[in-house]
Amino acid sequence: MNGASTPVEGLSHVVTLRIPFLNGEHAAIAKRALDVDREVNMELVERETAVEGSVLVVTIRAATIRIIRLATNAFLSSADLVLRTMAEFAPDPDAPEETDAELDAAAAEARRSGGGMKGIELKGGVGAGGGEEVK
Repeated sequence: MNGASTPVEGLSHVVTLRIPFLNGEHAAIAKRALDVDREVNMELVERETAVEGSVLVVTIRAATIRIIRLATNAFLSSADLVLRTMAEFAPDPDAPEETDAELDAAAAEARRSGGGMKGIELKGGVGAGGGEEVK
């Protein structure tokens, strides 16, 4: 189950995971994304999630050690996907944003070193995304 609840009798094996995030908002986003997935066998597994500051706290209870291992592995697989997605689309809010000049310099360096993309070539050989101005 998600959120606070009374533990189901017979679920004597417990694992608690504490997953730190950059801030409380990121932890809450991850909680909402992970709460969508329900446990397959709710009679044998119970999952509670909570946010404490910037930490996502997950408590998994299960009837047997084997089931808690399987439930924990399944949860960690889902959490890995959420964390990787957030790293790509929800960057550190405290990190300074690059200025246009810094982005232009990085693009120019990538083109010089051959690692940059050429972009889409338009009429007259001018490329969109290649840094050239189109008139």
